[in-house]
Amino acid sequence: MRRVAVALACCLLLAGCSRLVRLEPLPLPTGAVAAPEQSLVYAADGSLIATLRFANRVNVERGDIPQVLVDAVLAAEDRRFYDHAGVDLRAVARAAVANQRAGQVVQGGSTLTQQLVKNRYFPDAAETLERKSAEARLALALERDATKDEILTDYLNTVYLGEGAYGIQAAARHYFGTDAAELTLPQAALLAGQIRSPERTAPREHPRAATAARRRVLDAMVAAGVLADDEAAAAAAAPLGVTRRPPAPTTRFPYFVEYVKRTLLADPTFGPDEAARARALFGGGLRIHTTIDPALQARAEAAARAHLSRRSDPEVAIAVVRPGDGRLLAAVGGRDFGRLQFDLATQAHRQPGSAFKTFALVAALRSGMRLDDLVDSGSAVLSRRGGRPPWQVASATSGLLPLDRATALSSNGVFARLAVRFGGPRIAEQAEAMGVVSRVGSNEAIALGGTAQGVTPLEMASAYATLANAGVHVPVTAVTRITDAAGREVWRPEVAPRIAMDPETAYLTTQALRRVVQSGTGTAARIGRPAAGKTGTSQDYRDAWFVGYTPQLAASVWVGYPRTERPMLGVRGVARVEGGTFPARIWSTFMAAALAGEPTRQFPYPDIAAVTVRIDPESGLLAAPWCGPGVKRTALPKELPVTTCPSPPPPPPSPEPEPSPEPPPTPAAEPSPKAQPKPRPSATPEPAPSEEPSGERQRDDATGDAARRDGDDAQRGGGDDDATAADGAADDNAGAAAGGSGEAGGEDDGDAANGGDEGGGDTDGDADDGGGDGGADEPDEPAPRRKPAPDGDDEESTADTTTQSAPRRREGD
Repeated sequence: MRRVAVALACCLLLAGCSRLVRLEPLPLPTGAVAAPEQSLVYAADGSLIATLRFANRVNVERGDIPQVLVDAVLAAEDRRFYDHAGVDLRAVARAAVANQRAGQVVQGGSTLTQQLVKNRYFPDAAETLERKSAEARLALALERDATKDEILTDYLNTVYLGEGAYGIQAAARHYFGTDAAELTLPQAALLAGQIRSPERTAPREHPRAATAARRRVLDAMVAAGVLADDEAAAAAAAPLGVTRRPPAPTTRFPYFVEYVKRTLLADPTFGPDEAARARALFGGGLRIHTTIDPALQARAEAAARAHLSRRSDPEVAIAVVRPGDGRLLAAVGGRDFGRLQFDLATQAHRQPGSAFKTFALVAALRSGMRLDDLVDSGSAVLSRRGGRPPWQVASATSGLLPLDRATALSSNGVFARLAVRFGGPRIAEQAEAMGVVSRVGSNEAIALGGTAQGVTPLEMASAYATLANAGVHVPVTAVTRITDAAGREVWRPEVAPRIAMDPETAYLTTQALRRVVQSGTGTAARIGRPAAGKTGTSQDYRDAWFVGYTPQLAASVWVGYPRTERPMLGVRGVARVEGGTFPARIWSTFMAAALAGEPTRQFPYPDIAAVTVRIDPESGLLAAPWCGPGVKRTALPKELPVTTCPSPPPPPPSPEPEPSPEPPPTPAAEPSPKAQPKPRPSATPEPAPSEEPSGERQRDDATGDAARRDGDDAQRGGGDDDATAADGAADDNAGAAAGGSGEAGGEDDGDAANGGDEGGGDTDGDADDGGGDGGADEPDEPAPRRKPAPDGDDEESTADTTTQSAPRRREGD
C-alpha cells in the first residue's frame, strides 16, 4: 500500500509539473454503480406498509445539509475541497510521506471527489496503481461536469456511516432520531468522525472510540479556522446522545408485499434481467403505490381467524378482487408469515373441485343452452370422442334436472354430460378468458374440477369477478403507480380489459349461482343481500372452496393443509370439510363485515340485450292471433318462451239429419201407436293433442316457469329475492374418475355416497317422479304431460314443482 501511494504521488506530481509525462490510458467503467436508496411501499390509503432496501439510505438536497456538518466533514476529510480540481496533489504527497514515516497508513490522500468515484465505480476493487490511476482521472472528469455543491451533496448521500446507514439523513435518524437538517455540532462531529472507520467507531458498540474520533474532528475544525477552541471543548465534553437502536422496519401484510415484489421482479420494464430489476426495486428509491385496502385486509384476516385459528387447523387463503378494475384489495396467504412464507393465496395451485363447474355452465349457455333446459343427472358411462375409453361418472342425483337446479345441487351427472357434449378444450378456453392462467388441461374431467395443475385462489377470484362485471374480464393488478423519490411517475400499469362473454350469459350464470347460495350447496354463504357463488371440494376432502361475488366484491376462500394435502376429517366437529362448510362460512363472515354500511346493490340487469314480446297469459307462451293480443313482457331472449300458444281445435262437424224411420206394418184391425225414436248424443270430436315441435323449447305456463322469473323481476325492481330454502341441500360430491385420461377427476361437494354433512336432504330424484297418468279415466285418453320433479328436496322452490302446460325439450338424453 505504501509503495502504491508513493508511486501514485510521484506520478501525479510529475503529471502536474510536465505535460511530457502522462499516465497510460486505462479502460474506464461504462457506467456508475448507482448508490442504493431504499424503496417504499404504500397501501391504497397512503399508509406505509413496507421498506425495500439493500441498505438504509435516504437522499437529501443541499439545502437540507447544515453548514456545521459540511465544516466537520471537510475539516476531517478534505480541507482543500473547494480549491482542488478533483485530485489534491499536495494531500497525496503529504499522506505518502506521513504513511512512509509511520510505517502504516495514517493519512489518506484521496479527495471527497475521489471517494465518491470509488463508491460509484469501484466499490469492491483492490487497491492497485491501475485502479487508483483510473479513480484519479474519473475524479478530474467529474469535477469538469458537476459543481462542487453537487459533488458534496452526492458524497454525503452515499457515504457509509455504520450499522447499515448510508448517507447523512439515514445516519441522523438511525443514531439520533432526527433529520440531517437538525444536527447539532456534537452530532455532526460524531458522524464525520465515523467516515474513516465506521464499524470501529460505532457509537453504540464502541463509545470510547467514537468519542476519540469526534475529538479528532473538532480539533481539525479548530485548525481549519471554522470553530473556536471553547466551542470545540464544549462539544467534546457533551454526551454522545445516541438513541436506542431502532427496530428494523416492519412489513405490514407480508404476503401481499411479497406478491408485489414478485410481480415487479418479473416485469421487464424495470430491467433486462432479474439482477437489474432487483437493483431498481431495492435500491432505486421507488415509491410503490399499491391496491391493498388495510380495512378489508383486516376483515379478511379476522374472518379466517374467527373460524380456523388453531395451529392444528387447516390453513385458510383468501383473495379479494374488485370486479370493475381488477384491483387486489386483500390477500390472506396464511395465518403466520413467520412460520409459512409460501403464499397460499397467489402461489398455491390446488384442485378446485366443483367450483370449476361454473366455466362449464358459461360454455353451455354461450353455446345456446338455457337455464331451464333439462339434462339427465344420473350416473353414467359416457362415450368420448377420439376413441378414448368411456368415462364412468358417479352422481348423487338422478332423473332430469333443469340446468340452474343442477348447478345449485352441483350435479356431477349433468356437468359430465355437458363436458362430453361441448368438449374439455372449450371449457378450458372459457376459464382462460375469464382469468384462469394456470395450466388446467383439456380433458373433460376439468368440468368436475380435475385440472392438470390446479388453480390459485387469486385466479378464481379474478375469474368470478368477470361475472360480476357483466362478462368483461379485467386482469388483476396490485400496483396502481410507481414514482421516484421526487414524486415523478415512472410506471403505471396498462389495464387491458377483454370481453369474456356477452352480458346475457353473465347475468344468467349469476342467476344460477345465486340459487347455489339461496337453496343449494352454499346456503352457509348467505349474507342477507344479493350474492352468487359456487362451492368446491376435491377428492378425499383435501381442498375445500367457496368462490363468490356481490356487485361490489369478488372473493375466493380456500381451506386445506398446504404441506401434506391430507383429507380434512373431523375438524372442529365437522366430519368432512366441504366447500359449503368452513369456506362458505368464512366467505359470509368476511363479506358481511366488508359490506357493512354499504347500500344493498342488485346485480345489474343487461337491458341492452333484452327484447319485448307479447305473452299469452293463459299458456305462458308467445301470443298468436288465435289466442288474443297477449301482454307485453321485456326480458332476455333466453328467459322468454320460443313457441307460440297452441292453436284452437277445429270446430266439430255439423251432424247430418237422419231419415225418418218407416212405420212398421200394423194389422188393419188393431193399429199400434207410433214408436218414438231414442235421441242419440251428438258426437264431440276428441281434441288433438299438441305436438312438441322438433328442436324447439317450450316454456312453462304463467303459473309454472313464469313463477321462476318472479325472483328476477323482483331483482330488477330492487327487491332482494333470497329465498328461504332447504339448508340441508346436499352437494353432489360423488367425484369423477377421469377414465384413461391421465388426469384426476374432481370430486364435488356433499356427495351422498360419501356422507356429505352439508345437509341431510336426499338429492337422488326418483325416475318416475314426473310420470303418472294424470288421473285419466279412459284408457284411450292420453295422460296429460307433467313436468318431471327435478329433485326430491326442493319443496320450497315453487318454480320447480309447478305443472307445465307445455313440455320442455330434454337435453343430454
